[in-house]
Amino acid sequence: MKNKIEEMRSAYGLSEEGSLLTMLDDFKDEEIRRYCRMVLRTYSDLKKEDWSIGMEGGDYIYSFAGNHVFITDDIWSFDLVAKPEVLQLLADKMRALKKLSEKT
Repeated sequence: MKNKIEEMRSAYGLSEEGSLLTMLDDFKDEEIRRYCRMVLRTYSDLKKEDWSIGMEGGDYIYSFAGNHVFITDDIWSFDLVAKPEVLQLLADKMRALKKLSEKT
């Protein structure tokens, strides 16, 4: 029997997909959370599809531009799971945003 997180990831085809964290080893933990949120908010069609919330945070499925991502966001950690091309898209946009903010 699957737990809620496994069910969510499976329903959106994200059971075997990788993590954004592995692509951003040059970012601090809090930077990943901050820049990821900033990038996701640039998508006008960003929609929360499913979620499971606990006392310390939650797990979410979001959709944007025809893609789905699974996000774990709690007081201890942040992670985003998606297909490789979506991870690359987000990582590139996060790096560009970080670079721009460091210049100002």
